[in-house]
Amino acid sequence: MENKVLKQASLKANSVKSAMYEIRLIELSGGGGYAICKLSGPLGKSRVGEAWYREDLPAAERKFDTILRQKTTRAAGRIYHEAPPLAELQLSLF
Repeated sequence: MENKVLKQASLKANSVKSAMYEIRLIELSGGGGYAICKLSGPLGKSRVGEAWYREDLPAAERKFDTILRQKTTRAAGRIYHEAPPLAELQLSLF
């Protein structure tokens, strides 16, 4: 059985280094819960990966939506906008 991507978003900031932010909500195979995985960093450079685990779908969706809202509606700092998805999101976290 394979992990299944339930939601995903690609964000890009209007910044000098073209900062990108990729986030996915993944259902783990075998009913093992849900992972919210992100990669962020400048386009074409090394990226930072991070993941959060949630046992149930409502909690996982809340975390995904909270992160997305924080990245797209900041009062100060870098604000991201939806962008077309990049090639396959590379996560070596699993």
